[in-house]
Amino acid sequence: MASNSAPKISYLENIPVAPDKRSIMSRLGYRSSTALTAKDQSFTDEIINRGLALCRNKGATGQFEITGRTTESITLFDGNSFKSRQLAKLLHNSDEVLLMAGTAGHEITITIGTEMEKGNAAAAVILDAVASCSADIILDWLMEFYNKQLRRQGRTLTRRRFSPGFGDLGLRNQATIFRLLELERLNLSLTDSMMLVPEKSVLAIAGIESINL
Repeated sequence: MASNSAPKISYLENIPVAPDKRSIMSRLGYRSSTALTAKDQSFTDEIINRGLALCRNKGATGQFEITGRTTESITLFDGNSFKSRQLAKLLHNSDEVLLMAGTAGHEITITIGTEMEKGNAAAAVILDAVASCSADIILDWLMEFYNKQLRRQGRTLTRRRFSPGFGDLGLRNQATIFRLLELERLNLSLTDSMMLVPEKSVLAIAGIESINL
């Protein structure tokens, strides 16, 4: 059952996660059958390790009550709503949502731009893959971390999460999540076109529901 208390917002810095090499290589388009020369493999490993060292993984979570719903939208306690048939279906059994943000930080994003300016496109592409995978795995970690607390209450998160810009959940919903989580506190910003800065940052929504459903 949802709580009538104020939303619970948490900010976490130095989140201890790193994507595995396999996920990074997959994002780069490599498969298990792809053969690399020893020189190329050494270069790739070096840039991956450099990228992992540049990531400054941070995150935020906020637990918000659902106070209204239709088949095409859900409404939160303060009147903010998310219009999405797919999201409404995901949250069919949820009485609250967990809003999440994850970012790999500014440093790696700046370095990607610097490498591109220097003409080091290969290094920039590898660093980009590292940063993208890092942002995604932060959300995995946040969900696992939060689930441990919820299970003590007989509750759990939906297995899936939903991000603005995917499916029928418009990118403009980034502004609602950004505002509710007060993401300036993570040194994030949002452009007029609803893009997050730094670029390697991700927002998402998951539902909170009873385990016995």
